Amino acid sequence: MATARGTAKVLQKLEKSVGDGNYYEAHQMYRTVANRYVKAHNYKDAIDLLCSGSLLLLKHKQVGSGTDLALYLVEVYNLDKVPVNEESRDRIFDLADLMDAENSQRKTFLQNAISWSANNSEYKNGDPLLQHYIGLLFWKEKDFNQAEAHLLVGTQESAEALGLTLFEWSEQEPSHDKGAYLLRGVLQELAMRNLRDANTIFKTFVERLPAAYLAAEQKTPNGKTIQTFKSSLLNLTQMLLLACETGNAAIFKQIAAKYKPVLAIDENFGALMTTIGELFFNIRAPKQANMLADLMSSLFSGPPPPAASTSSRPTLGQGAPQPAIEEMD
Repeated sequence: MATARGTAKVLQKLEKSVGDGNYYEAHQMYRTVANRYVKAHNYKDAIDLLCSGSLLLLKHKQVGSGTDLALYLVEVYNLDKVPVNEESRDRIFDLADLMDAENSQRKTFLQNAISWSANNSEYKNGDPLLQHYIGLLFWKEKDFNQAEAHLLVGTQESAEALGLTLFEWSEQEPSHDKGAYLLRGVLQELAMRNLRDANTIFKTFVERLPAAYLAAEQKTPNGKTIQTFKSSLLNLTQMLLLACETGNAAIFKQIAAKYKPVLAIDENFGALMTTIGELFFNIRAPKQANMLADLMSSLFSGPPPPAASTSSRPTLGQGAPQPAIEEMD
């Protein structure tokens, strides 16, 4: 009880200091008191103090000081092995909401938060809700490459958001085949054995395609609508999904052979197809240590496509020229 009263009194004093415009003094005092709490293993009060101070300083546009306390907060999360739950996650959300894209330390804060969540939850890629939030944040800012990386390992709702992200990304280069953007998302989901989300991405993306992309439409015996596109990349994506749904290895091999030249436009497409063949059809490839892990790492750190170039497209690694719409099959 005495500790709680003491913390409340300290917070009140520090809030007044910030309110009076004594930002540097307040920042140093927040850190000093937090250090004292941490040395005494009083992590709860340290977390409350750092969160309160960071929010207050960020609201007063003290970006550097506020973000510094936010980074310290995540350090204390790790020291105390704070579990990922609604309360601990919401603190991250509240702080990140006050950091804009111009904040040079925001990326470090978000990365550290993901690392904390990975170490203190069952999810090796970090908490899905946290990944979803960060993905939406980057999507809103039109940083499509970063948005994709986080939405791929987010929640079930992330799949629709990723479909929209990829479509908006494709709109940056309207003269290029939109299928390249859709294919990269679907391949990556399937390489993680996530057929459900791959289908959601496909549906979300295709619903927004211009009429110029559609060649024909027909019904299968079981009532499923199959569309034929004027883009070989879109047709490849659809047939790949159908093959994975049926588990027909012969069809998968035919697709891989027929579209080998198309897949060759990005060396990572072929590597992802190899992984999909193993996961869905038990088609064993020569042993390559950590192939998928290396591929996904390359993807997540990859640069976004050039904004305006007749040869640019969204590659997973280094790109090759992208055919224009009139050159499609």
